[in-house]
Amino acid sequence: MKMLFVDFTLPQLLKDAEFPAGGWAVQLRQLLMGLAETGHCCGVLTWKGANAYVGPQSICDLIETYDPKRAIRRLRLLHAVLPSYFPAARAYRPDIVVQSCAGVDTGIMALIAQSLRVPFVHRIANDRDTDGRYALELGLRDRIGFHYGLRRSRFLICQNSYQLGNIAKRYPDKPSSVIHNAIQIPASAPALRPRSDRSYVAWLGGFARRKNLPLLFEVARELPEIEFRIAGALTQEAKHAPTLLALDRLKELGNVKFVGYLKRKAVLDFLNGAIALLSTSDFEGFSNTFLESFVTGTPVVLRSIVDPDSIVEKNGLGLVARDGTDLMRGVREICAMEADRHEALGRHCRQYVESHHTPIAAVRKLVSLLEPLVATR
Repeated sequence: MKMLFVDFTLPQLLKDAEFPAGGWAVQLRQLLMGLAETGHCCGVLTWKGANAYVGPQSICDLIETYDPKRAIRRLRLLHAVLPSYFPAARAYRPDIVVQSCAGVDTGIMALIAQSLRVPFVHRIANDRDTDGRYALELGLRDRIGFHYGLRRSRFLICQNSYQLGNIAKRYPDKPSSVIHNAIQIPASAPALRPRSDRSYVAWLGGFARRKNLPLLFEVARELPEIEFRIAGALTQEAKHAPTLLALDRLKELGNVKFVGYLKRKAVLDFLNGAIALLSTSDFEGFSNTFLESFVTGTPVVLRSIVDPDSIVEKNGLGLVARDGTDLMRGVREICAMEADRHEALGRHCRQYVESHHTPIAAVRKLVSLLEPLVATR
């Protein structure tokens, strides 16, 4: 198959630049590696100059469109996006178009697929995109584009059963399925550190509203005996007063250390030195940081609302809390765990991710779902 995607942060991720790429970009890279390995061709619509920026790479064709720095924000859609996306897509001649992340691009890529007379597939990026909470963060134009794209899609890919259930209620006649996130364990992945070499609780992510920085502050304040290290950077969504206030208050705590934005190569080392990875998010789809944590043998402490398909609870990959107070108990409990038990838990986390979340397995399922759509064009 010849597949067409769109993403404007993938080039920075391929370059491993100091730029906060989204969760979809991380997963797209994993899928592109698996698709290239299995003989499929993939193109990604992205920004002008991306090929020169990234340099030689073999997992996809970077299809350049427009320069975001020169596009006038309010006129971007009519004067930059549409005039560049459509001819680029026609020249590439894909068999199928796949898009992720709710917004106006969902509708645009659906229109492109319709103009090319090929199937359009949308991949749900977040729980909020299926239960109505997207309306809290998306403007009118993005909501209209998202709704149109969902209606025009031939297939919907979900990250977990919660998303799948909501999609089934809203679109009972639309085919859909779950593909769990994947991670390629690099040959350079560090050996699992013993408990004696782990000294802090890690928090990793963009400083966005949905990551609930106020809850992180409450947990760190109530556990002054535990060191917390926070890795991440401000996002566009961080223009949220409670988030900015929580960041300022966290910086005042003596048991909190900010380590800044980490390049992909540094993420595993950061997690490998942690006793646990703490998640304070209000909603996720299937967090890539959980898989990265399991690779390093680091268990996760999180609330049940962000445990995708209850994989942490069902497989014993950390501690699952009911609420914020319970989350503090979980952090304290895992930090007090005996070394032998903690190390056994870490080995179990590593074995689990090796057995259940390989890119090749995800790609095989993806291809099995998409090939029938292409065959019935």
